[in-house]
Amino acid sequence: MDSARVVQFVLGNHETHWRDLERLDESAIDREPGRFVGGRNSWIAQTYLRLRMSLVARGWTVGVGSRFVPGAVAVVHRDDANDFVGAGHASFLVVVRADRAPVTACDLAVAQNRIGLASHERFVPLWPQPGLRARDCTRGTAIRRIAYHGRTGKAPAWFFDATLRSALEARGVEFRIERARWDDYREVDVSIAAREETGAILATKPATKIYNGWLARVPVLATAEPAYREIRRSAMDFIEIAAAGDVLRAIDLLRANPRLFEAMVDNGVRRGEEFSVEATRRRWVDLLEEEVAPAFERARAGLGSRWLWHWRAMAAQKALSRAHRVRTAYERWADGSELPARPRSDAGSGQRAADHLADVAR
Repeated sequence: MDSARVVQFVLGNHETHWRDLERLDESAIDREPGRFVGGRNSWIAQTYLRLRMSLVARGWTVGVGSRFVPGAVAVVHRDDANDFVGAGHASFLVVVRADRAPVTACDLAVAQNRIGLASHERFVPLWPQPGLRARDCTRGTAIRRIAYHGRTGKAPAWFFDATLRSALEARGVEFRIERARWDDYREVDVSIAAREETGAILATKPATKIYNGWLARVPVLATAEPAYREIRRSAMDFIEIAAAGDVLRAIDLLRANPRLFEAMVDNGVRRGEEFSVEATRRRWVDLLEEEVAPAFERARAGLGSRWLWHWRAMAAQKALSRAHRVRTAYERWADGSELPARPRSDAGSGQRAADHLADVAR
């Protein structure tokens, strides 16, 4: 191994939020999951802790801080790689796009879904929910609680529909919205993955709510987000919903077909292996070892003289950011309510999907 290989995890909030990061080990992620929420924290701070020992064992020198290290590989969130000034041009730039506009001022970009990948983009999924606590298996196939884990700023209006809650209560089912305890699925029987946003925004989102549900051993009901549909391989991966009525039909279907409930859980266990911490760690290590390291070696000698390339690439990146904001604003304006219209639930197609799922479970 080349001991001269250096990777710096660049965190713009290192001095304000992560001065203890070098002293932490990977177990801190499960002990304090709330610290690893948000773009920089989940993508950079967490990735540093998840990868540090594996990379050191392979001959890398691994650092973390608020500044770029000239002549090193930099793993950095787009928000911290969006300036004309600074030493970024002298690093080999591996920039995490996250849910932002495309990245051009980079050597390689990491995307959190596979939607429309450019030639310089590579898909690496966001880590599963830190500290995830799976469903209590003694709950069997009973459905007494469904839950949404996440922020509610873009939640569908039907989340708060009294009619839906009354209909669920009549079935003996509670709908819980977990705004803070995103890791806790112990008393959850079915997970909801739904939000209302523009197409431009949804195209950048990850599929984390789907594979968190798989890893938590619960069936998932999900709206038709691009990333959700992209990772779907069969009807068992999740039941697609668009409105409150679809939720009720899905709950009735699962309650009437315990074998379907079990089959969806078993399928999720298998699918979740693709997105586990270990699988995601392997993706990162393979990317750095097999693609970044050779490209870094080829580019190393010329990194210090790339300021003009970086300036031009950053100008293009700023233009893409403006275009992304304009498209998002236009889509919200065109809807008339700053949000895209909710898809209409088609009862006929919903029933056909339910019949198909029941057949699969038999």
